[in-house]
Amino acid sequence: MRRILALGLAVALTACATSNEPKVSREATQVSTFRARVAAVDQETRVVTLIGADGGRTTFRADEAVRNLPQVKVGDEVVGKLMETLLVEVRKPTPEDGTTPATVTDVVATAEPGQKPAGLWLRQVRAVYTIESIDKAQGGGMLRNASGRSQFVKARDPAVLDRVKVGDTVVVTLIEGLSLEVVTP
Repeated sequence: MRRILALGLAVALTACATSNEPKVSREATQVSTFRARVAAVDQETRVVTLIGADGGRTTFRADEAVRNLPQVKVGDEVVGKLMETLLVEVRKPTPEDGTTPATVTDVVATAEPGQKPAGLWLRQVRAVYTIESIDKAQGGGMLRNASGRSQFVKARDPAVLDRVKVGDTVVVTLIEGLSLEVVTP
């Protein structure tokens, strides 16, 4: 499962890479992990109760996509990792940026039949914007998407506004990943 996660992240991050050197680039990644113990599992109704590290209880019905539910036993642990990366680049558009200014790519992997349930979900969302105006007093500017809709975006670092100009292209890539795995403690 860890190899699948590493491969999925590598594919997603490679898809972000560009040959154009950005004049402004900012990347931020946040990763959080969680662990919960299986307190109850009803195989007929597919209802599972988890107890988190803080003692809180969560009860849910496992979807049919959880095809290895019979391997889950009381006392097992559900271990998860949630990752989110945001990459913002001010750079010349690539040919791909021009033909597909907005894309969503999903990758899903699950455990083999007979193994404990595990899965990986990755989503990459990429959108291309054009700087329509810059307002240094407000600390941001108007960005227009490929559909022609504009919105004001405040710059995290107002000094960046001195390095960009109206007409520059901003490529925003968001990568979200979730891995879940049921393990015997």
